Amino acid sequence: MPKGSAVAEVEAKLKKQYPGNPGAVYGTLNKIGLMHGNKATAKGLKPARRMNKKSAPPKHTAMH
Repeated sequence: MPKGSAVAEVEAKLKKQYPGNPGAVYGTLNKIGLMHGNKATAKGLKPARRMNKKSAPPKHTAMH
């Protein structure tokens, strides 16, 4: 899979979670729609979304 794609990121996480069980890895990828059989779907080829580890809390203003 292309590096940085959604499939590659989820596949790596699943392989860590289920070592030695490729059926669980690829079955999950097929079920969530990132792959169809052994081919990545358009959804799976999109760049992986990055989540901010820490985001600034919302600024509160005092109302007078």
